[in-house]
Amino acid sequence: MTFWEYVFATFGGVGLGFVFSIFLFYLTNRWGRNTRRKLLEKNVVKEFEFNEKYLEEVVKKLEEAIQDITVGDKTRFYYFNYRSYQRLFTNAYFMQNFLYEKLNPNDTYKLDLILNRMTIPGEQFMTSLMDKWNSSQIGQQEALKFARLERDSMKSFIKDIGKIKQKIVSK
Repeated sequence: MTFWEYVFATFGGVGLGFVFSIFLFYLTNRWGRNTRRKLLEKNVVKEFEFNEKYLEEVVKKLEEAIQDITVGDKTRFYYFNYRSYQRLFTNAYFMQNFLYEKLNPNDTYKLDLILNRMTIPGEQFMTSLMDKWNSSQIGQQEALKFARLERDSMKSFIKDIGKIKQKIVSK
């Protein structure tokens, strides 16, 4: 073999090795991303299932509050613990840019609305409302209006979470 044949063989081998390494990098990166996505989707679905059950409990508590307000019973103390709403995997799913691949803007808006409502200020508002009702700072009709609005919002959130969960699972 001549000198130039060795040079071309060496550069050819290096070139093929470089192309193969880029291809291998792309494959492992894609495989890792798909694995992370599947794991996150599985955890997001579990988180949504927990949140659906949690919101059903909140609806029950609101129903009890509505009954108490309706009959004028001010003996019970109500505390609405919205902090228990889980959002860890939903946020991680969002941070990995997977959320926008699965959901349309309307679904993203609904999820954002739920996440913003299920916060400490939302919890404090409802607990404060019931405290004001118990201490006669607000009337029965006003307390009923807010409690029913909150109950209906929670029922709507349960439906929205179910629909969003189905979209994540099905796509």
